[in-house]
Amino acid sequence: MSIKYTEQESIDKIANDYSKENLNKLYSQPYIKDWNGITKDSHIEYQEVFAEFILDRINNEQIPFISKSKIENYCTKGRQNNANTDNEEKVQRDFYYGTNNRIFDTQKYGKPFWFELQTGEDGDGKGIDLVYFNNQTNEINIFELKYRNKEPLLRAVLEIQTYYQRVDWEKAFEALKNQVPPTDSSYTITCDKFSKINKYILLDRNSSNMFNKYTAITNSKDHSYVKDLISLFDIKILIY
Repeated sequence: MSIKYTEQESIDKIANDYSKENLNKLYSQPYIKDWNGITKDSHIEYQEVFAEFILDRINNEQIPFISKSKIENYCTKGRQNNANTDNEEKVQRDFYYGTNNRIFDTQKYGKPFWFELQTGEDGDGKGIDLVYFNNQTNEINIFELKYRNKEPLLRAVLEIQTYYQRVDWEKAFEALKNQVPPTDSSYTITCDKFSKINKYILLDRNSSNMFNKYTAITNSKDHSYVKDLISLFDIKILIY
């Protein structure tokens, strides 16, 4: 994106949406999805401006209100390994079905129980890309997958946090207990309650804007508000 907006104009954009009662769709706003450049006056990355704004509001107890979904069964769509083109959907299925060596360390993450776990009623809201369950720790691991993606890293951060807040996890857990991993028909959830939910962004190196930003905030001593948000939301980033 070409340099277009000043820092104050950028702040005004997010302030207008933040003032609304429900921030379910903040992550989908064009300035969150598409603005990879820097402000034309202060030369600060747009995503850093937006992350600072969000952190400031959270620190002042103006926490974003994200309504819980009221759907009854979060596992609503049938699962089929039918994505043939080289895109994000195919990679998602590769992880879920364990093909093309896209298999996690099952000792740490458990096994895949679902993908596209619904987060909104009647298609209102995307699904969580991948859901794994670890029977040893009783932990649910949720993943936002990015593949050859051109969006800013902040977009993925707000996505996974929004989806996490939308879900009624007690209800979702009951739905997940009825599922069986596609690669192991003997593996089922054996506990009555889950102990923790872990949030991950699963990022490939060809998602250059996200990967470069992640590398920068990991290796640089310069302060980053995006990094602060990742830490506050307790999100981990995995590179594949």
